[in-house]
Amino acid sequence: NVMAEMFADDKVRLLVVSTLVLQVANQFSGINAVFYYSGLFFDGVIDNPLVGTSLIGAINVLATYVALLLMDRCGRRTLIMWSSGGMFFSCVVIVLALLGYFSKLVAMGAVASYVSFFEIGLGPIPWLIVAEMFGGKYVTAAMSISCQLNWTCNFFVGLLFPYINESLGPYSFGPFAVILLLVFLFAWIWLPETLGTTPAELQAELVRKNAGVTYHNMDIEGMASHGPPSKNEWEEALAALAAEDENGGSFDNVAIKGLATQRPPSNKEWEESLAALVAEETTGSSFGQYDTLSLRGVQASHLN
Repeated sequence: NVMAEMFADDKVRLLVVSTLVLQVANQFSGINAVFYYSGLFFDGVIDNPLVGTSLIGAINVLATYVALLLMDRCGRRTLIMWSSGGMFFSCVVIVLALLGYFSKLVAMGAVASYVSFFEIGLGPIPWLIVAEMFGGKYVTAAMSISCQLNWTCNFFVGLLFPYINESLGPYSFGPFAVILLLVFLFAWIWLPETLGTTPAELQAELVRKNAGVTYHNMDIEGMASHGPPSKNEWEEALAALAAEDENGGSFDNVAIKGLATQRPPSNKEWEESLAALVAEETTGSSFGQYDTLSLRGVQASHLN
């Protein structure tokens, strides 16, 4: 199963999650609630709802051209934050206008702003970012699951919005505002920037950000430039590991269970173990049950 393999691969897991989050956000932002039910939405806001529908369609086309100008000048992450943030505030204004705090003209302006912000970020980027995140091995599966998820969310938005509108009335855009706020926070904290990078470079950058993790008193960055640990260092580190990893595990040829009783590796064993790690983890990842231990840069690693 390719998807299971992608989630199991530490180098691409965050990229998979980011792709799925953006596809969900693309639909659960509520954009198609406006397009599908614009007549319902504009009823009572303007005299002829069809005029409002046509106006929103025209704004959608114009905003697409703006997106073309911004797409290669601003980062993908930046545009997603602008888009979700702008749509969030537009939703707030729409709700307040429907509650009577603002005029109908302001409500129309908020809807136009909502659509415009969608087209500069959450509209196009979830589709183009897949090819920027994944190499040939995973890009087909990633795009396939993205399409399936997007249309599934589209179905639920189209099906449920009339009931949401009936139940929440002027607060019907409230759930969309909450989702947009969460998307903004996700982009701010976790979403990697893909502009100007290849999939391999992006994965390597994610590894670098998580590299150099110290596990007990052993730091894996840069091992091969130093000899194996002394007996005392070895016993202290492995005793701590054994206390936490009672179910056992392995680190190359070294068993984790009962480590405190084992001798430190010889120079040859140490070099062979590191060479095996370098061969298998050339771009870095965590290994087996060694928890968050980072293997990036093992050729130059040292002990604390």
